[in-house]
Amino acid sequence: MQRILFLLTIILFTSCAKKENATFTLQGQINNSENKYVLLYQENDIERKNNTLIDTIKLDENGNFSVALNKEPHFYSLVVNENENIPLAIDKDQQITIESTNATPLVTGSKDTDLLNAYENLRKESLDRLVNTIRKQIVTENKSENPNPKTIDSLGKLELKNYDLHLAELNAFIKEKMGTSIAIYPTSLRWKDDNIKFFDSLTNAFENAHPNLAISKKLREKVTRLQQTAVGGKVPGIVMTTADKDTVSLFSITEKYTLIDFWASWCGPCRRESGILNKLYEKYNEKGFTIYGVSLDTNKKQWTNAMAKDHRIWANVSSLEGFETPAAYNFAVTALPMNYLIDSKGIIIAKNLHAEELELLVDQVMAN
Repeated sequence: MQRILFLLTIILFTSCAKKENATFTLQGQINNSENKYVLLYQENDIERKNNTLIDTIKLDENGNFSVALNKEPHFYSLVVNENENIPLAIDKDQQITIESTNATPLVTGSKDTDLLNAYENLRKESLDRLVNTIRKQIVTENKSENPNPKTIDSLGKLELKNYDLHLAELNAFIKEKMGTSIAIYPTSLRWKDDNIKFFDSLTNAFENAHPNLAISKKLREKVTRLQQTAVGGKVPGIVMTTADKDTVSLFSITEKYTLIDFWASWCGPCRRESGILNKLYEKYNEKGFTIYGVSLDTNKKQWTNAMAKDHRIWANVSSLEGFETPAAYNFAVTALPMNYLIDSKGIIIAKNLHAEELELLVDQVMAN
């Protein structure tokens, strides 16, 4: 009898200790899971899609669950089914309730998750309004009986312009609404160096509010990569293979100017830019200009077919890892198209220029 009481005391003490030391708690009801459990992942690196399984949370016969966890504030995902997960931006001392009984889960008790959901709602609405509507017009024109190249070209330029407007709307939301919320971390997936001063200042404030957090370090790493790949910086090396498995190093190219072109077969604006790239390559290749194409494809056949159709006869490499390609990470490439014009020493003299702007700049530098 004394032994049983001793064991009960230990269990009770351990249970109380876990609750007292818990950083946050999760509870709620999930009725649409295919299993008797859900999985909680910590999203360690959103660009490399690297995560860690934190806990397997059991559901009772009614789908109810409750768990207290001693983990640091971070960006998490609660995986309900194979193709369904609930994003959670969690700060300390939050008691979060999740009700997922239909297609739209309800999360309460986390203002950071509220901000993340508001950001995601804006992102989807803004992308549809500014970008997807243009893409649909391009698709319609391409499928017409007599596609007008000028119309397609004009729409393509508008798509690129509107994507920048889309990012500007997202950045304004971050600046006006997010403060130093944990929800800032997943937004860094779309940071670009045209707002690097803002992101640097934002990261400084975040580091002060959340010293020593893993995501504070990840945000600082992102800002550093943006700074290193800004105009005036020296590009990191790239060593990748062609479709024929030949290794081609970026730094083995010693031309006066090289355009590093990140693209993919599925990227409409990238494909439409092939004409200008062909024109510049044919005009200046023998005079010291070349192109180093880095495909973010995942399907080799689609990649090689696109190269053949678009006459991309310059150096083209790919690891077929999509945005998980190490070069994409090192160059902070999270959207396509993206390019960098470098000199023979690897110094970036311009980036993210397209259409007439790209053609004009190459004409200027090659004239000197």
